[in-house]
Amino acid sequence: MRVRRSVKYASAAAVALAAVGLWFLWHVSVSAAEPTALFTPDSRSVANRLYVQLHTRVAPDGKEFGIDTLDPLLWSETNYLLEGKSHRAALALADEFLQTHGERQVTDPLRRAILQRDIWAVYDWADDWPDQSSGQPADEEPPHQPERRELMAKLGPIVRRLALSPEQLASLPDTYADALQRHEFPAAYDPAFPNRAFLPPDLFEPAGPWVCLGAPEQELAAPTHDASFVARSEFLVFAKLPAGREATLAYYRHLAEMKTPLFVRTQIPGMKDPADVWNPQVPQFPAGTEFALVRRMVLPDRDGILRATKVTESVQIRHYTRIPIVEPGMTRDVNLAAHFQDPSEIELSRVLLFTRQHSGLRGVTATDEPFLIFPAMTEGFDQFEDKRMRSRKVSPFVMCTGCHLGPGIESMMSFSTRGIPSEGPVLSPRLAATTPEVESGKVLEWAGKQDKWKGLHGMWARQDSD
Repeated sequence: MRVRRSVKYASAAAVALAAVGLWFLWHVSVSAAEPTALFTPDSRSVANRLYVQLHTRVAPDGKEFGIDTLDPLLWSETNYLLEGKSHRAALALADEFLQTHGERQVTDPLRRAILQRDIWAVYDWADDWPDQSSGQPADEEPPHQPERRELMAKLGPIVRRLALSPEQLASLPDTYADALQRHEFPAAYDPAFPNRAFLPPDLFEPAGPWVCLGAPEQELAAPTHDASFVARSEFLVFAKLPAGREATLAYYRHLAEMKTPLFVRTQIPGMKDPADVWNPQVPQFPAGTEFALVRRMVLPDRDGILRATKVTESVQIRHYTRIPIVEPGMTRDVNLAAHFQDPSEIELSRVLLFTRQHSGLRGVTATDEPFLIFPAMTEGFDQFEDKRMRSRKVSPFVMCTGCHLGPGIESMMSFSTRGIPSEGPVLSPRLAATTPEVESGKVLEWAGKQDKWKGLHGMWARQDSD
């Protein structure tokens, strides 16, 4: 897969994920065996049938998943849609959609936007070419390249046909604001229910206690997340210290001005050579600090211009109950992280969204079926096809603490992964207050330069010239 952005010092996070077997991310909401009329009233319309074909997976025991998962259950080593009956069915349905102008059946702008999003996600997954700049040998390219091209050639035009006008995209619902107005979630963390989803009503208030954080210059605040969903989503990072906005701003100013290196070389007992470990002199935030990661939908309009929407796709929040003192070399202990962070998550549900009686956001629970759809941090194994994936169930909340390791500020990857210790002293990356609008603009500018988006846009341009 082409690398969209270099994420420094990410290997530690990848090792952590492998150590706990985090091959999963989330849930099943509706069985695909039921008649599915998500996008048009007729469950047999080509729009509905194409969506089911692309997004539904069947486990070895015959159970069906994926009809309402946030992202399609497809990985880099997936064979589904690329061989046999599933490939032929996907091509036939895409042909039918194109020949019958299936987009005309989807008249509701909201449903049309979500269908465009979902088909684009499958197109994006199929667009899995070797990164020539990385020196990857040509004979190591992902398998099924002819089948990938066939699928992309069918789905790419459908993504464009479903595109809305800029005005329609701007009019899509603000799912976050709707959830607040309907009082669908608690407003704050409750230690009695540590993983229960909550939605801060003041997260986006310019003068509120939450501070939207940005990286220096044109760097992104959440590069690993943005690189995993190139051009299709934007990610915003927020922080809140328990003493409020001024304390949060002062803390990050202090980090930006400090001259203390983030890593120091230390001899760890039992190890032959010295190792680079997190510097305990880096100032810590207090217990009660919270971080929020907001994912919002991005779509191309009818002119092929990427537009941020007000549709929140997910909200992940980590609440810190304590900041422990950890021995050098043990700060990346995956079991330790779960004892001082309480993560919670909210994500978008099409089923709820289309009722129009609900914001469309639902709280993730510990009983949800977990699937990891996070390309930048997975090995690519397909849970439905590869026996390596059939491990015991884990809580979906393990993923957050399995990646965001270390006590306190070390676990904030937007801060701690921006340097490689072996390359010399790594000083503060100077995270600073910004606004969601400024960060959104940076993400869209970055996304417009990525090969995956340029490839899809170029396909549309070639079709126009033909």
